[in-house]
Amino acid sequence: MRFQGFKVSGFQGCGELPLALCFLFFAFFQTGCFEPKEGCLDIEATNFDAAADENCCCIYPKLIIEAQHRYGADSVQYLPDSLYENDAGQIFRIKSLVFYISEIQVFQGNDVFTVSDTAQLQTYSATGNDTIKAVFTDDFLLMRRTPVDNPAGEFRPSGTFERVKIRLGLSPDAQRVVPRLTPSGHPLRIQGDSLWYGPAAGYVFLQAVVVRDANPATKPDTLAFTEADLPGFFIEQTGNYVHPSGGFDFRLKLRIDYKKLFEGINWTDGDIPAWKTRIVANLPDVFSVLQ
Repeated sequence: MRFQGFKVSGFQGCGELPLALCFLFFAFFQTGCFEPKEGCLDIEATNFDAAADENCCCIYPKLIIEAQHRYGADSVQYLPDSLYENDAGQIFRIKSLVFYISEIQVFQGNDVFTVSDTAQLQTYSATGNDTIKAVFTDDFLLMRRTPVDNPAGEFRPSGTFERVKIRLGLSPDAQRVVPRLTPSGHPLRIQGDSLWYGPAAGYVFLQAVVVRDANPATKPDTLAFTEADLPGFFIEQTGNYVHPSGGFDFRLKLRIDYKKLFEGINWTDGDIPAWKTRIVANLPDVFSVLQ
């Protein structure tokens, strides 16, 4: 049997070729024009694409810390450089607050999980000024009023977690990181607001800039807390923190209550060491971890 020629989408018919051979040529022609689509074929990735033909460029879920800056009531957002009144009727101004967090751990039964990202950073040696390389879990975050969402790193474990533990500040090893040798844009790089006090004192863990009254002419006070002020302080919270499978980021809300932070401070006495002591005593009630 012979098959007379035909034309489909630019394919010219086979003339007097046998029918089977003609269709073989047609199938080859169609395959030759096919362009495979690249995309992620891993269902656990955030950019999973079921329509892809070739696996490529998967992006996996991240642990994201959402900062919630509040003043007292959950619905009252902290606004920078605004006036606030304490329980003693004293008016003061909070210009800014910035702090480091690291060593973010979540617990599921007896298992402890962290982000999978690591970074090799240059550090000062324990003795002398020599520098050495050290590998860290790269979940360092410098928390400010903005941005709200702070990605801590890749996090794939799923399920329900019962406890969260976060270091306020940095570990003793991270304190020895050399800021000028860290990658551009890294939280431990030199910051514009002087959060590194040199090799001896290391990084500032928490810094608050406040004005002790409502007078626009009053100069602000900077309250800086280093490792000496906050040795080994951790934010700890129990609850039900759910990370669903299927390519979803694991989002946790870190709420900071500025009213609690500055509670009990007598702004009229100008005693900055006493203010700092009071703030350290307040810290256990300042932070909460929600979802």
